[in-house]
Amino acid sequence: MNYKSCVSYYTVSLLIWLFSIDITYSQSLTDVQISFLKTNIKTIVRDSLQKLPDWSYLSPYIKNKRIILIGEPNHGSKEIFELRNSLIKYLHKDTGAKVILFESGIGELVNADMNRVNMSPSQMINSLFGPWRTKEFEELMEYVKAENISIAGFDVQRSGESFNLILKEVTRKYKLDSLISYGLESRYGQAMKELTNRAAIYDSLSAKTTELMHDYSKIQEDLPIESKENAPKDLLFTNLTLNNRISYLRYMLQFLKDKDWSARWAARDIGMAANAHWLIENLYKDQPVIIIGHNFHIGKYNENEKVMGEVLGYMHRAKMYTIGFFAGGGSYSDNSGKEVKMSPPDTAGLDVKQVVSSLDGAVNFLHIPATFSIENDWLNKDIIVNETFIDLKNNNKMVLSQTFDGVLFVKKVSAAKVGVR
Repeated sequence: MNYKSCVSYYTVSLLIWLFSIDITYSQSLTDVQISFLKTNIKTIVRDSLQKLPDWSYLSPYIKNKRIILIGEPNHGSKEIFELRNSLIKYLHKDTGAKVILFESGIGELVNADMNRVNMSPSQMINSLFGPWRTKEFEELMEYVKAENISIAGFDVQRSGESFNLILKEVTRKYKLDSLISYGLESRYGQAMKELTNRAAIYDSLSAKTTELMHDYSKIQEDLPIESKENAPKDLLFTNLTLNNRISYLRYMLQFLKDKDWSARWAARDIGMAANAHWLIENLYKDQPVIIIGHNFHIGKYNENEKVMGEVLGYMHRAKMYTIGFFAGGGSYSDNSGKEVKMSPPDTAGLDVKQVVSSLDGAVNFLHIPATFSIENDWLNKDIIVNETFIDLKNNNKMVLSQTFDGVLFVKKVSAAKVGVR
């Protein structure tokens, strides 16, 4: 190797080495940032053996809020389920909240709410969507029954078949056209399968789907709702659920035509926000409300998608406090029930797992400040958040300050077991 080649080789090697040092530095919090965390972080659980989390640190931030939204990075983390149950119990006692809204079908949970006295907790969770039919949610339903807490779903998507019981009873009670109502929910279930099939073709499903929407509309038109304030709950929820059925069929049929995934997801989240708003303003007017769902849905903002939390914020932002949940390691169950092991922290930049690992407690809470400086500006910049859904572009970065008001960091989680009692 000649002199020039040698100099060039070592120059390039030095630059690569220096660049790698810079990358390594950028992956970690600075001493100033760690000092901010030590000053501002609140330890909810000191170690994994502690049984009673200390939620009192949240009181200053939630005391004047009517709507508390609590997220999750996935739908299958056992410890997050348990911690959220504990937080819900605290909120019930601290704020008087006696309403919980779930990311599950609005028509399905009405049966569990209205008939809870005659239902076991294991029966009640069958109205939730699949991944939430776990021991932890059964324990939550035990508390719901014991404390007479109202529950409702806010999702446009169906999460079971229990609404059919309500529809049949309403049809009988109000003498609706039983020929039209008979088999509606079975037809809807079949339509869901066909419309979500990747091989589905618009022209082959348009007429059948349109006919189903028409039949739902006919039943809805015949509902004897004169006063929303005085109407029975089964009648109100039947009207709302029929409207949701029609909306779902409409946007899924539109998706088959244009294949616009963002529009499809936006339609669902806008529908969820509309459901939550209606419940908050009509059925549970002036009452504190707890909303639980995926971080994606409850977030205040998403750069690439329209999300429920943002839409709900147009009407209720000053009344809302949004809490995101994140884990530092372990495993979780995906929506199919398969256990997924979490990967090590990403090396491409600051990973939320590195933040979690820098903390002493097993569970920690951080309220996100309104202003930022060099010690906390990482909260106002992109942070890597893997193993969770961010948007349809498969991004793995979010700005925590734009998305949440506060964040709960859990050291380690394990996979929740669906169907385990």
